[in-house]
Amino acid sequence: MSDPKIEETIFKYENFINDVLKEDLRRVQMRLERINSEISDLIQEKHTIRVITDKKMHPNGFKTQVNIGCNFFMEAAVRDTSTLLMNVGLNTYLEFGLEEANKYMDVRIKAFEDMAAALQNKAAKIKAHIKMMLIGIGQLQDELKIDPKKRRNLNDEALYTPNER
Repeated sequence: MSDPKIEETIFKYENFINDVLKEDLRRVQMRLERINSEISDLIQEKHTIRVITDKKMHPNGFKTQVNIGCNFFMEAAVRDTSTLLMNVGLNTYLEFGLEEANKYMDVRIKAFEDMAAALQNKAAKIKAHIKMMLIGIGQLQDELKIDPKKRRNLNDEALYTPNER
């Protein structure tokens, strides 16, 4: 025998899981992917700075090609790698020494790692909410399978001994 109230509650819970919680989880995972991509880019950029400024590999500087626009390249020779121009956001460039550039990159990587950790915690909480809702749905479905005459009234807890609960 089915109870329409319980079936309606199960339906509402399932809709909440699918429409709200799973959508929130999808958004958090997309943000986490973007942040992990940014961390990867920053680590690669830090490695590139290390390679470019290594005096053992390039004792007299190095030659490179620079895109001057519309995929037109110009050859450039870099003799002094003691300072770097780095984009710090909004196309604003600052001149850094090697040590400052490494510290700046470390701080940015740490900031993004902290954001990623916060998003991972948020995703774990959402997954826990989904699991709790699914457990609740399972209990409600079990409630539907029990004969109504044998159901325990939770308000009558005093009728049962602790072993019967």
